[in-house]
Amino acid sequence: MHPIRTTWAVVLTAVLTSAPGWAEQPPSEALEPPAAHVTPPPTEAPRTGWRVMGLPLVSFNSDEGFGYGARLMLVDAGDGTQRPYRHSVVAQFFQTTNGVAQHRLILDAPRFLSSEWRLGINLGLLNDRFSPYFGLGGLATYEPAFAGCEDREALKSDPNACPGNPDFRGLRYYTFDQRTLPSVVLNMRRPLSGPWQVALGYRFRLTSVRTRYGTEELGQARDSRLEEDARAGLISGLNGSADGAATFRTAEVTASLLLDTRDNEPAPVRGMFHELALRGAAAPTGSASNYWGVTANLRFYQPLFSERLVVAARLFVDLMGGDVPVFLLTSFGGVEWLEGWSGIGGVYTARGILKNRLQGQAKALANGEVRWKFLSVSPWQQHLDFTLVAFLDAGQAWTDLRFADGGAPRYGVGGGLRIAWENDFILRVDYGLSPRDGTTGFYLDFGHLF
Repeated sequence: MHPIRTTWAVVLTAVLTSAPGWAEQPPSEALEPPAAHVTPPPTEAPRTGWRVMGLPLVSFNSDEGFGYGARLMLVDAGDGTQRPYRHSVVAQFFQTTNGVAQHRLILDAPRFLSSEWRLGINLGLLNDRFSPYFGLGGLATYEPAFAGCEDREALKSDPNACPGNPDFRGLRYYTFDQRTLPSVVLNMRRPLSGPWQVALGYRFRLTSVRTRYGTEELGQARDSRLEEDARAGLISGLNGSADGAATFRTAEVTASLLLDTRDNEPAPVRGMFHELALRGAAAPTGSASNYWGVTANLRFYQPLFSERLVVAARLFVDLMGGDVPVFLLTSFGGVEWLEGWSGIGGVYTARGILKNRLQGQAKALANGEVRWKFLSVSPWQQHLDFTLVAFLDAGQAWTDLRFADGGAPRYGVGGGLRIAWENDFILRVDYGLSPRDGTTGFYLDFGHLF
């Protein structure tokens, strides 16, 4: 099912919980009785029934800022034989200092009604007060001077002029405000044969888009980049009017075919994960916009010389057609793509490239990583792996399916560190650089990018 946004809390909570046990543990020799008196330890009874777990949430990346919140998880273990559990309910509150909010209520039933189907329901409130928009297609330009001002105090009295920057068009020139309430995502997934799986789903959104900011938010009087494209007729559902607001109702059905041969889902050494996903929205599904989409997601993992050196690659291609709302032009399809994730550029797609830098009805993304596990230690009987990563991320977008946009793809290069605890919880630290745009990004999150 959909992964939940992972945070510092996973590792911190576990460390704090386990630390007293480590500190009080005597040397192993003191615990070893004479051989004649050795008895096997008692078998721990499986957990049954309901239990509650709570975690604080903390994260950071250059595009969205410092993130904080909390997550409450209610787990029903049933009679102890269901794996990983019979039901789980997660309530999440999460927001960032740069105006991003992802509040969710998630239900997961791995064997729904004792069947082979795994049911997931994700209810969300998603907010991106300063969602980036740089234009459509591969030729979309980015001029930092258009929205850059070192003297922020001067903007409080006049948000339309920046001292020393005659090219200034407004602090909000490259952003717009979007809010989705509610976001409803239903997914059902089951195995077919061997590594093959099938997934079906439904997604409903009610999204408001606001292209104008008030003076209290340092909004400018002139058009933003989004309003310029709306006035030119390039954006569906927006006409560039003075009020700069619109509401979109979208509802789509989804279907996916998956092949998964990975040896370990959190940190694969070898294997593949491939998905072909279809989606469509029309009046019968409850949507006010008619559009379709198809996604191909191909991932490969292969060790080189030894299992401590792994090459990983991902190719993501997404095509959309019809009356596609502007806020969906950044999105991809597929069972693992969460509502609220950014498009090409940012923490989930292309590091070093600005969030949502590239968007359009056609998108292609390629990621390559070399992962070298240079150190493995087991302090206090807790296994830790340290891995250095070098990466190359590249992406391109086209305004529509005529593929008339020119220009070379944008790419980001960089490196990072992974710290894996028991091969399940993985801390990710990355730094990326985009030579073409001259932008950089620092990312602190959990789990491999792919």
